[in-house]
Amino acid sequence: CNVSDPVSIVSPRLDPKPWGGRELAAFGLDLPDGNPIGEAVMTSGEAPVVSGYGAGRPLGEIVEDDPDRHLGPRARAVLPGRPLFPLLVKLIDAGDNLSIQVHPDDAGAAAYDAPGKTEAWHVIAARPGARLFAGLRPTVDLDTLMAAAEARDGSVATLMRTIPAAVGTSILLPAGTIHALGAGVVVYEIQQPSDLTFRLDDWGRTDAQGRPRDLHHNEGCDAAQMGMAPELVRPVRRRVAIGERHLLAACRYFMLERIALPAGGSVPLTATGSPIVVTVISGSAQLGRHPMAKGTSGVIWPVDDRATPLRATAPMIALVGRVPDLVQDVVAVARRAGARDDEIAALGGPLNDVAALLAGRARDL
Repeated sequence: CNVSDPVSIVSPRLDPKPWGGRELAAFGLDLPDGNPIGEAVMTSGEAPVVSGYGAGRPLGEIVEDDPDRHLGPRARAVLPGRPLFPLLVKLIDAGDNLSIQVHPDDAGAAAYDAPGKTEAWHVIAARPGARLFAGLRPTVDLDTLMAAAEARDGSVATLMRTIPAAVGTSILLPAGTIHALGAGVVVYEIQQPSDLTFRLDDWGRTDAQGRPRDLHHNEGCDAAQMGMAPELVRPVRRRVAIGERHLLAACRYFMLERIALPAGGSVPLTATGSPIVVTVISGSAQLGRHPMAKGTSGVIWPVDDRATPLRATAPMIALVGRVPDLVQDVVAVARRAGARDDEIAALGGPLNDVAALLAGRARDL
């Protein structure tokens, strides 16, 4: 691999889902005819590199060749002993309600030899009245939850908190949060590299043969953290010379940033300690020397300390994820922009990674 070009452009995998639709075409994805497409998996261990560093190989294979070099110390720290690409990024089209589900945390996922699954959503399209389901109402206990789940008809939704889905809003969902995307929402999702999902309720859906999808009540009961009730995250605006940059969410596992640039505008991105994933959701760009159309994702590897320019070739919006140094990448950046500590802490949602850092190390920052 040519280290002078530490950028990999990857090809997404398009997954048909019973609840999917055709909305991902509006974000640059070339959808096949036939089944509704629910997910475009932008980065995962299986994602093939189509140009640049490691062309012709999947991301996971590149990581396995030299985990220390290709993950960096921060990604290694959140994936102890696991040579996995650290960021699972998807675009999800909820044409219908997704199953009501929960993911285990790292401790619970260890029994499955996998990482846990904390995730964040950023809404990129929404029909009027669309909703996010995020956590249970405060009066709901475990017995009530499981009785509703046994009905298998969407009854769990009546116990859940709902949040209007508005374009540009973000929410961080720690592992253990009972959640679902409501019909009519398209989101960018970033998460730990795990597919462990325990379905509690699937709205009574059946396949063409009349068979319901499997549910995982016992596993979901064990994984659920009943008091987890995430709220929308208020973005923190960075001070920049051109365009706009906002911090959208941050925790030990990932941070998410939105970058908007006018045509010709450029920002440097340095992959120190973790790969960076750049996904263009509007306009077009060039990452290093690689063109990126809308719907394209690229990875910057932490193989050296040189900055890679992200340049807009048309007015552009990109979502950028990495495993952060919470002190330098989040707290210090936000404080330089004039954000208060309570605003910075809120980027971590109920996971409280950033809040705990601020409480314990505020004098050192």
